[in-house]
Amino acid sequence: MSPQPDEVFARLNRLTATDQFALVPLSGGASDRWYFRVTGPLAERYGHPSVALMGIAPELNGMFDSYLRVRSCLARHDIPVPALHDVWMNDGMILLEDFGDLTMAHAAKVLPGHRAALYDCAIQLLARVHQCLEDRRELCPAFSLHFDVEKFQYEFDFHVRRWVIGHWCGFKPTSAEERTLTKAFDWISTTLAAEPRVFTHRDFQTSNLMVRNSPEHDAPQLGLIDFQDARQGLRQYDLASLLFDSYVEVTPAEREQLADLYGRRADVSITERFHRLLTVAAIQRKLHDAGAFIYAAAQRGKTEYLGHVPATLRLAIGLMMTVPRCREAGEVLADYLERRSKP
Repeated sequence: MSPQPDEVFARLNRLTATDQFALVPLSGGASDRWYFRVTGPLAERYGHPSVALMGIAPELNGMFDSYLRVRSCLARHDIPVPALHDVWMNDGMILLEDFGDLTMAHAAKVLPGHRAALYDCAIQLLARVHQCLEDRRELCPAFSLHFDVEKFQYEFDFHVRRWVIGHWCGFKPTSAEERTLTKAFDWISTTLAAEPRVFTHRDFQTSNLMVRNSPEHDAPQLGLIDFQDARQGLRQYDLASLLFDSYVEVTPAEREQLADLYGRRADVSITERFHRLLTVAAIQRKLHDAGAFIYAAAQRGKTEYLGHVPATLRLAIGLMMTVPRCREAGEVLADYLERRSKP
C-alpha cells in the first residue's frame, strides 16, 4: 500500500532539510514499490526540473539492495537506466532520474508512425542487455539467480495453479486434469531450463521501456526500468516478453520480423528451433503474467490489471494448442476459461 502524499512529504522534508518541493503520485505498476515525481528547488538541486522518488516498505529493503546492484551493473554496461541521485535505505526511499511518463506501450498506440522505430530501438536495447557480463568486483544478484527448473515450477504452482486456476477460475483440477497440467508444466520447465543462459531483464515489455525524447523529431531513445528481478535465463524469455506483450498487440508477421532483427542485433541464428523455444517461453510468460495480474488485484488492490487477464490467457492457450506437448493442458485451461465466463 502506497503511503499518503503528506506522509511522504514529511519524510522527504526530514531527509533533505527543505520543504521546497511538490509531490505528484506516479503509477508503480503491479509491484510492491511506489513512486512520486518531485518538482521545485529540491529537484533543481540535482540539476533537473523533476526527479523520481521510489519507495518501498522498510521491511522489504532487500529489494532495494537488489535494485541498486542490478542498476549499477546495467549502468556499467552503458544500458540506459535511471541515474541515482540519493539513497535513504533505512527509510525505504531512493531519488532517481525522472524518465517521464511516456511508456513505449503508450507511444506505440498514440504514435503509430513511429512504431517500427520504437521496436527497432527496443530490440537493439534487448540485445545489449543480453550481452551484460559478470564483474567479480561487483556482486550483482542477476548472476547468481537463474531460471532453472525449480524456478519455473514455482511460477507454475504460484501463478497458474494458485491464482489463475484456484482463485480466478475457482476450480480444483480433477486427478486426470492435474496429471495433464503437471506433465505439460514439467516439460515446459525442463525444456526452457536446459537452454544456455544470458542476463535477462525478466520483465522486458513495453510498459518497462520509457520513451525519453520526442520521437516525432528524433530517433526514439528508450530507458529501461523495473530491472531489479534480473536473473540468468534463456534469451527467448525476454524476447517473448516483448513480442507477446499484454499491453501492445503484435501481429505474427511483426513477431517474425522482430525475431529476425533480434538475430541480427545479437548475432544469433534465428532457426526453426529458436522459434519453437520462443513459443514455449511465451506460453510460460503469458501464464505467469495472468497470475501476476490476478495476484496484484487480490493482494495489492491493483484491480486495473484484471482487464488484461482474459486476453492474456487466451493468447497463452492459443500458443499451447500449437505445441503438441502442451495441447492437452491447453484444452484443460480453455475449458476452465469457458466455464468461468458463463453466467
